[in-house]
Amino acid sequence: MKTNGKYLVAAAMGGLLTGAAEAQSSVTLYGVMDAGIEYVSHAGVDGSGSAYRVTSGNTAASRWGLRGSEDLGGGVSEIFVLESGFFADTGMAGLGGRLFGRRAFVGIAGPWGQVTLGRQNNTLFDFFIPFDTNRYAPYSVLAHDAQFSGRADNAIKYTGDFGNLTISGLYSAGYDSTISGGSEVPGVPRVGQEIGAGASYTAGKLGMAFVYDQRRGTSVASAGNVERRYAAGLIYTSGPFTAMAGYRFLQSGLVNPTIRSNLYWLGGAYAMKPALTLRAGIYRTDVRASDDDAISYTLQLAYNLSKLTEVYLNASYMDNKGRSTLGVASATKAAQGVGQTGVAAGIKHIF
Repeated sequence: MKTNGKYLVAAAMGGLLTGAAEAQSSVTLYGVMDAGIEYVSHAGVDGSGSAYRVTSGNTAASRWGLRGSEDLGGGVSEIFVLESGFFADTGMAGLGGRLFGRRAFVGIAGPWGQVTLGRQNNTLFDFFIPFDTNRYAPYSVLAHDAQFSGRADNAIKYTGDFGNLTISGLYSAGYDSTISGGSEVPGVPRVGQEIGAGASYTAGKLGMAFVYDQRRGTSVASAGNVERRYAAGLIYTSGPFTAMAGYRFLQSGLVNPTIRSNLYWLGGAYAMKPALTLRAGIYRTDVRASDDDAISYTLQLAYNLSKLTEVYLNASYMDNKGRSTLGVASATKAAQGVGQTGVAAGIKHIF
C-alpha cells in the first residue's frame, strides 16, 4: 500500500506540537530538485577559458520546505513557511549557508489579507516572476539585476488579494543579518533598512504590475545612502502564446559614483504541445552617462515527462560593452567588455 509522504510529515509534526495540532491544522513538505550540465564560455577572470560543470537550479532553485496553517476560526488562520535552499550538485546549503535561507516566516491570514514576520521575499520577487520570460531561472532578468530575487531579514509584510487586484507592502529593520552591524542597530534604525510596495492587476488576458523597492547602506556610516528601484511589467496571454515586457529604473547611492541605469526586457512563451514549451527573451541594461551597457538573449525549451518531472535545454548569450562584466547568470561574471555564452541541459523534479 502506498503512503503519501506529505501526510506522514503532517502526522509527525502533529505529534511534536503537543496540544496544538488538531483536525484544522496541516503541515506540508514540498520541494524542487534541479540539476544539469552547463557550458560557459570566457569563464576565466581575464576572459579566457571555458567551464564545463554539473550545476544546480538551471530552471528553478533546488529547495525543500515546510508549509503549515491552523484554522483559528472566523475565517482567520495562522500560517508559516520554512524554506531551505541547497545545491543539488554538491548537497551544500545555499544562500550563505543559512538553515532556512529562502524563507522563514509566521503570520496571520484572513479575508482582509495576511501579515507575516520573518525572512521573506521582497516585493520585486513576489510580483515580477510572471513578467520574466524564464521565471527567474539563472538565464533571466536576474543576470542583469539579482535584486529581483531579493529577500529581507527582520521583515514585516502585508499582502492582500482583492479579486483581480493584489497589493503588498514590506518593511525590514535590516535586510541582511549576516553583515556585522548591518541591521537593527540601536539608535540608528536606518542601517540596512528596506522598504517595498507593489501592486498587480489582471483584466482578462492582460496583467500588469508596479513595484517600488528601497534599500539603505548596511553600516552606520552608509545608512544615509539609498538605493531605489522602480519597476513595471505587462503580460498578455492568448491561447498557447504569452508575451511579457518589463522595465526597471535603478538609482544606487550604495556605490560611488552613484549609478543610474535602465533595464528593459521583452519575452514570450509558446506552448508548442501540452508537454512542450518554448521561451525566448531579450534583456538590455543601459547605464546612464556610460558606455558600460549589456544585452542578453535567452532561449529555453522544456518538456514535461509528467506533472512533476521536466527535462530542459537553456541557452543564453551576454554581450558586454565598455567595462560591463555581466555574465549569463548573476553568479557567473565575465571580463570587462567580453561576451559570454552559456548552455545548460538537465532535469527538474517537483515534490
